[in-house]
Amino acid sequence: MNSPYKYPFLDPLTHQIGSTQLSKSHIVHSISEREKLEMASSTAGQVIRCRAAVAWEAGKPLVIEEVEVAPPQAMEVRVKILYTSLCHTDVYFWEAKGQTPLFPRIFGHEAGGVVESVGEGVSDLKPGDHVLPVFTGECKDCAHCKSEESNMCDLLRINVDRGVMIGDGQSRFSINGKPIYHFVGTSTFSEYTVIHVGCLAKINPLAPLDKVCVLSCGISTGLGATLNVAKPKKGSSVAVFGLGAVGLAAAEGARIAGASRIIGVDLNPKRFEEAKKFGVTEFVNPKDHDKPVQEVIAEMTDGGVDRSVECTGNINAMISAFECVHDGWGVAVLVGVPHKDAEFKTHPMNVLNERTLKGTFFGNYKPRTDLPNVVEKYMNKELELEKFITHQVPFSEINKAFEYMLNGDGLRCIINMEA
Repeated sequence: MNSPYKYPFLDPLTHQIGSTQLSKSHIVHSISEREKLEMASSTAGQVIRCRAAVAWEAGKPLVIEEVEVAPPQAMEVRVKILYTSLCHTDVYFWEAKGQTPLFPRIFGHEAGGVVESVGEGVSDLKPGDHVLPVFTGECKDCAHCKSEESNMCDLLRINVDRGVMIGDGQSRFSINGKPIYHFVGTSTFSEYTVIHVGCLAKINPLAPLDKVCVLSCGISTGLGATLNVAKPKKGSSVAVFGLGAVGLAAAEGARIAGASRIIGVDLNPKRFEEAKKFGVTEFVNPKDHDKPVQEVIAEMTDGGVDRSVECTGNINAMISAFECVHDGWGVAVLVGVPHKDAEFKTHPMNVLNERTLKGTFFGNYKPRTDLPNVVEKYMNKELELEKFITHQVPFSEINKAFEYMLNGDGLRCIINMEA
């Protein structure tokens, strides 16, 4: 059927696909995607010129440039990015605080887009598929990918220092023949980007990309830390250290799990009111007490919380998160990344008294296998994402997103790549 709609079986009067009601905005969005899909046949195998926000120097404002994006090679996919958001990790490496500086570079790793073309050997994605790029991957062949207990792929595990594609060691971005470096294999601050197929999660095409794009990093990390690793039981108590986006996602996980007490711990009291939207029931500011916060929490909970999730990366908060869980059954989960020289110190009796300490990476989600199911939680209204999104800016004003984050203003800023 030669139809202008992506969904030719859409009832034009009811706006339904079977029993699924679609909004007019979704229909318009779908038409534009159909047009992009038709355009893909003319761009496949060709260099695409598009806009990208290039970081030329550490800490300097990004510059919107016209870049050339090469076609995908073996096991690679070229993706049209529609929406992206800014994560603390982008800011951290843009400031060059965490690595040997590598510039010029295109940052960005939380995003949603549509497949434009695929390289040789790619069989499970095709042009028009909706995808979430992920900073870590799932090759499905290594020991980690085959294990039900791990998501730390040997081949595609995050590498913040590599600025080229893993297949041939070359960049797919250039300006006047000069290569521009990639970031964590995604580089979503570009209208088009090239990503290894193992770092793309194919999702429900009805899911709004301007909402679910936030699931490709921080929100899934916090949510999974609670649901997949801490695993609180219904009616249990949970302490969350750090009430930024990741910590609030951990609180959201505790809410979904049915925790009866969710204690938020943060040094910034301005975050407490916002945290109530995510199920947080009580708040502790360590600065308000003259004793260690783990002792305060133990007194509040008759010996300690059942579960704790640490989302700051501060080594003292990590120790407090472990020592505040109840002996006998308490489980503490570490999410935040500490300073490379930090040392975790606690008395051995805290372990011998049957407290459990765990770590997690991307919430223990396997990107390709599990992320589509997280999207379905949102589609089924089990998971609320709108409350994480506090700002929206057009791509031309991407530096405003950096300003919001540097000022501690809001949680997630969505960047509309087509504006």
